[in-house]
Amino acid sequence: ALSRKTEGETAGQITEGGLFMKYLTIVRHAEAEPLRNLHSDFERSLTECGISEADRVSRKTAQNIIQPEMLISSPAQRAVQTARIFAAAFNIPRDAILTDMLIYTGSASDIIQVISHWNDAVSRVILFGHNPTVAELVMRLYPQFSGSFPTCSVCSLEFPADCWKKLAATPPNLRFQNS
Repeated sequence: ALSRKTEGETAGQITEGGLFMKYLTIVRHAEAEPLRNLHSDFERSLTECGISEADRVSRKTAQNIIQPEMLISSPAQRAVQTARIFAAAFNIPRDAILTDMLIYTGSASDIIQVISHWNDAVSRVILFGHNPTVAELVMRLYPQFSGSFPTCSVCSLEFPADCWKKLAATPPNLRFQNS
């Protein structure tokens, strides 16, 4: 198991062996209630099982990845609820979670575009989204990934890059996976 690291941080950048690094952790929301006539897909909440699952997985993730600087989520209820549980595990205020509608409505290519515009002073991000898009995003960024991406799956990738726009063209290393 990997441990949280803070060494080598300089102005929001992390270096490893002299290289600047970007860390992207992709999380699929935890188990949500089924779609019912009373709610839209956007309003679906986590189930009790999903809340427990997110709590367990968030604590395990917090023990195995570097402290994130930014949490960004789909604005859909179940993704935001998952992000809030992860924020608590990392001692990050709930109101620090950013949302982007493209994480809910867009394709993996759209999300890669969103990522390419992130502030390069930020090096460690957790993104919360939905299948099939997050599974496709993981496979696009890390083609070695195989298997499924069930609810509350986590894939943490390390990119030897100094800016987010280089991510799609930079082969990453797998830092942590829980699926």
